[in-house]
Amino acid sequence: MKFIELTNGDKKIWVRFRRFKPDDAESLVKCIRSEYGDSYFKRKFYYTEYLKMEDASGHIIFFVAERDNGEIIGMLALKRFLPHESMCEIASEIFLKEYRGFRMAFQFFRYALKEIHAMKNVSAIYCLPVLFHDITQRLMEKINLVTCGFVFGVFFMEKIKHSYKFDENLKHPQSIMIRRLAKKDAGKIYLPPEHREFAKKIYDELKVNYQIETEAEKLSGKSEIIAENDDVQFNCKIEVMSAGANLIEEIEKIRSQYLSEYQTFNIFLNISDPKSITAYDELKKIGYFFAGFQPLCSEREIMVLHNPQKVPINMQTLELTPNARAVCNYVEKFYYERFKNV
Repeated sequence: MKFIELTNGDKKIWVRFRRFKPDDAESLVKCIRSEYGDSYFKRKFYYTEYLKMEDASGHIIFFVAERDNGEIIGMLALKRFLPHESMCEIASEIFLKEYRGFRMAFQFFRYALKEIHAMKNVSAIYCLPVLFHDITQRLMEKINLVTCGFVFGVFFMEKIKHSYKFDENLKHPQSIMIRRLAKKDAGKIYLPPEHREFAKKIYDELKVNYQIETEAEKLSGKSEIIAENDDVQFNCKIEVMSAGANLIEEIEKIRSQYLSEYQTFNIFLNISDPKSITAYDELKKIGYFFAGFQPLCSEREIMVLHNPQKVPINMQTLELTPNARAVCNYVEKFYYERFKNV
């Protein structure tokens, strides 16, 4: 890509975006430290050999923003999840603080979009913006990503440093933003009637085909579950691939392993499974509430549920675009309803 001129008041710089080279690894770490110090939640990103290895594998593809004097002033990562999931995540766009104000972020995102379109078999574009600012959300909306829900309790703020405003949330969420690519038919999705209209709004906005079924099936057989805990952020991700008769027993077994007062849990429930409606009802009884959807990211359609345990959530202080605020207001009702069930 050729160098482009960017301005900030009377300041001008010339920048180009290009693929990462192994010699850029130290500069990527410098960008991360500029914003987060030593507190970035992707701990492995501080290791240059890890960056080189992931880029070479194609699992995470890195790009840099380079000045015409050769200085690397920004980074961006695209992440693939094959074979488990088929989306491509726009992730980790970070600039040196002294280069804010040149409006590089949107130009970099547009460059990344072209790179994604050149990839094969990408079902959707996926982004998980932080919510202590709304910059990424606004830019993602400009390239037609849709806010579909939230992953709560991701960041333990006592262990995260950044240069934006801190609010009273001890644990901070991310929003889920999606734009369809290759997957244009979500198939049958099994939902409790209370979420039917909200799901229609989301899937219609994504411009995909879908069928909503609301008749519940009993839980039977064994559950298929994958769980992964972040011991630094006290956040456990639980993927329910298939909900069986032992679902609640298995979920409670996972919960019993993590006893920190700051521990939270997110369940990614397969709603392409006819048993998911009953699974949802059972999970509500043990403290999980509806947090939205993660659509079009694999063969499975996904509902996200959150259990904050003892960690309070103040959704009104999150920095959200109007579109994201409307989704948040819907989700917030189920957070407060949770207290009637536990």
